[in-house]
Amino acid sequence: MFKKYLLITISIWFIVNNMFAQEVTYYVPKAIRTDQTIITFEKVKSTSSKYFINYKAENIGDGVLVIDRSKTSLVQGEGEMQTLSKQYVLKSGEKKTIYNDFRIKAPIKAYADQLDLTLYGVKYATGNGTPLTADKLVLASGATQTIGDFSIKVMEYNVYSDRVFAEIKCTYNGGNKRLGKIDLKKIAIAGGKADIVKKGDVVFSGKSYTFAINITPEDSKYTIDWTGVLQVLNLVDVKIETIKIKSSAYKENKKNKEKTEKTDKPKKDKDTSTNPKSEKEPCALSYNEFSELKNDLKLEVNSGGKPIPMANEYLLVKGCLNTAQVVELMGQFNLDSPRLEFAKMAYQFTSDKHKYHLAVGKLSYNKNKEALEEFLGQQ
Repeated sequence: MFKKYLLITISIWFIVNNMFAQEVTYYVPKAIRTDQTIITFEKVKSTSSKYFINYKAENIGDGVLVIDRSKTSLVQGEGEMQTLSKQYVLKSGEKKTIYNDFRIKAPIKAYADQLDLTLYGVKYATGNGTPLTADKLVLASGATQTIGDFSIKVMEYNVYSDRVFAEIKCTYNGGNKRLGKIDLKKIAIAGGKADIVKKGDVVFSGKSYTFAINITPEDSKYTIDWTGVLQVLNLVDVKIETIKIKSSAYKENKKNKEKTEKTDKPKKDKDTSTNPKSEKEPCALSYNEFSELKNDLKLEVNSGGKPIPMANEYLLVKGCLNTAQVVELMGQFNLDSPRLEFAKMAYQFTSDKHKYHLAVGKLSYNKNKEALEEFLGQQ
């Protein structure tokens, strides 16, 4: 009997969710190539509140590819949208999927027939061929050094019976048109045998890179030789033409373009306002059901049980809940990681998925927020 009830409940949930869905197929160039990168599009999707545009970037040059996601522009008519802030760094040969979601607000409309995407924030960094030169740094507690636009500081220095430990912070302040490069494979330590786990990285202006050194003593004085370690990279714009995104419903008649736009616009406004999707209330747990799940969830958390599998079983029977209920239930967890896990699990049962960006704000750490954003971008 329970299995039959469960099957009926899941079937109803599936029908309701698909009834509210509006499928639009978008066409976009499969790949765009420059001398430095290949951009391959993986997904273009619209919901009633967001556009999701995902693409894979590959660095095919010898330098460093930098993508500032917040500079990406999506235009529809007179409206323009930007995605959330995030900078990506890809070294030669590396690939990365970039997840972009644009929150829809007037005059932008959902399920548009045509959109213009511009990747303004793509830059490429090339070296100037001259590593910075500097005097050797004598390791000591609080020691500092300035090398070009790099500020060096010994954050921690401890001498033990069998080793010497030092933690060093490198801050780069070279402006937004350049990057600092730290190559720790070339660092030389005098006074003992040194072990450095990190290999180095590129650093944005105003940012720092910290590394640690363990030295097996051979002397009582230890110095760092920076020859070839620090370098400045010059950032140049990668020019990518505006990308036209068109839906399967898009039609353009050049002779009657202005007339078509004038006659179609009121019709689109009318269709949007009468869309059943905007009129129907999404299904949700009743007050009693929600209170029961909330209390059970809290008890499982406090007792060290398995709250997420328990909630999953409960929702399989009850059918669906709304985003506001998901956000409140996330508050029953004491840690951010299980909040993220619960949000991912609950997504499949949520009736108003177009509002699910609100769950991102319930997370505390940026890495978890980005993880949920990427999860939503893949749905």
